[in-house]
Amino acid sequence: MTTVVAASTNGAPTDPMPSPRARLVSVVLFGLVAAMLLAGCAGLQPGASPDQRRAAEINAELGISYLRQNDLAQAERALERAVQFDPRFAMAHLGMASLRERQGSLDAALKHYRKALALEPNDPYVQTNLGDLLCRQGEIAEGRALLDKAAGNPSYPARHVAMVSAGVCALKAGETERAESSMREALQIAPRFPDALYELAQLTYADGRPFQTRAFLSRLNALGVVTPESLLLCYRAEMQLGNREDAQRCAERLMRDFTESEAAAELQRLEQAGG
Repeated sequence: MTTVVAASTNGAPTDPMPSPRARLVSVVLFGLVAAMLLAGCAGLQPGASPDQRRAAEINAELGISYLRQNDLAQAERALERAVQFDPRFAMAHLGMASLRERQGSLDAALKHYRKALALEPNDPYVQTNLGDLLCRQGEIAEGRALLDKAAGNPSYPARHVAMVSAGVCALKAGETERAESSMREALQIAPRFPDALYELAQLTYADGRPFQTRAFLSRLNALGVVTPESLLLCYRAEMQLGNREDAQRCAERLMRDFTESEAAAELQRLEQAGG
């Protein structure tokens, strides 16, 4: 899976950041990185002077700002400086890991995530980011252990993010009931969390419950979140319910607004095959 919650300068969570993955809007990538930095969770590590740490903080924050703007070249320069100023600053490694993940260099991303975890083993932001990537890479046991730790931290403002990622991880292990329970718990904490709504829509459709799928998609649509994937799921659920007119409305919007998407291509294959 994956969402990403950023934080304001006072450490409070803000709106989810867009995810580069096709799942939905947010899940755990570079947005969570900001929260760790701005909350000031890491103390000064041995070997770095106060000036070096401050320079690392400034460059890490700058790099994350460039990540938000999708300026990966500038982000890389700033984050490399952050690591050089203080190689034991977990935030710098977390930012670099997020950059490498955006670039598709997953081995390099894992290296930096693991370095961040070694420096800050109890930090839930690090646990969430690393756990999410490990689950997507098929390292289910290790990924779930980290996500469960983060989700069980009552002081973690993004617990709902870890819960949804843990749910997606449980699905990979074939544990549908556990997955749904984790995602629904996330919705209890954050009822407007798009990733939880979308993942539950997917889960209920796969489990043969299209009425519930429709309900979750309706809540997602009420938030103004519409993606090619959600429209394709809408088409499938409405077709399963026998509501061809509603299915066609979803199909028309998908083809109109997301013509070049993989979901649009899949829709065409479905229609050619008779639905």
